[in-house]
Amino acid sequence: MVAPTTPAPRILVVEDEVLVRMTLTDTLEDFGFTVEPVGSASEAMDKVADLRGRIDAAILDVGLPDRTGDALAVDLRALYADLPIVIATGYEDGELRERFKGDRLVTFFAKPYNSAEVVPVLRSLGVRDPRNRTGLI
Repeated sequence: MVAPTTPAPRILVVEDEVLVRMTLTDTLEDFGFTVEPVGSASEAMDKVADLRGRIDAAILDVGLPDRTGDALAVDLRALYADLPIVIATGYEDGELRERFKGDRLVTFFAKPYNSAEVVPVLRSLGVRDPRNRTGLI
């Protein structure tokens, strides 16, 4: 009997800079994740509605064209209490960090970054390793 396979974790990537979004998507796919890349907060909310909750984590750029990534994080948190969220920012914003300090499933990632560095950040939030169907990254 063959054990059923668990689908790869699905990561929502919200990044308005096309090259950054493509690079991050490629990296995450190389690690075995399923990636849903979008370029704005409104596209992200449409994607979330289409996927009906089948998202395992979100990586959000703080500087989106239609609203801030932290505002999007608040909306996602209202929909999914246990969704791991990474907010990527090029700024050291204490107020932003203070806003989420009580949420153990929100973390920050400094830009610019090497996209491979995001995988350990996902690990720190408990996202499962897609290559090891049972364990953490």
